[in-house]
Amino acid sequence: MPSPLRQLVRDRAFGRCEYCHLPDFAAPASAFHVEHVVAKKHRGSDEPENRAWSCHRCNFSKGPNLSGIDPLSENVVPLFDPRRQAWKRHFEWLGAVLIGRTQTGRATIAVLDMNDPQRVELRQMLMDDGDWPE
Repeated sequence: MPSPLRQLVRDRAFGRCEYCHLPDFAAPASAFHVEHVVAKKHRGSDEPENRAWSCHRCNFSKGPNLSGIDPLSENVVPLFDPRRQAWKRHFEWLGAVLIGRTQTGRATIAVLDMNDPQRVELRQMLMDDGDWPE
């Protein structure tokens, strides 16, 4: 991965996962990936417009998925796209728990397992220490 691309994607994301908002200082830098929003297997490009700064948990959970099932409506819906959608439209915080405001938000939280107990615990610790960037 060319260092300038990695730096551009990280800077654009203000150093936090574009899905769960985990700050990259809370994990080794190698644990963050410059992921493809639309996977190459689905004709996604390598251009910066198709790249997102993602923690390893979100990236590995998302994989090549483009959609998920909203647990509330049970509809199949597109996952959140950080290049084309506003994070605050789809998500909100209830303490350290991430809440989906839309079908896309809820499906993304489910597919990426964003409220796994370990992830919630880490966010709570960061919040308690004043290190959560929200």
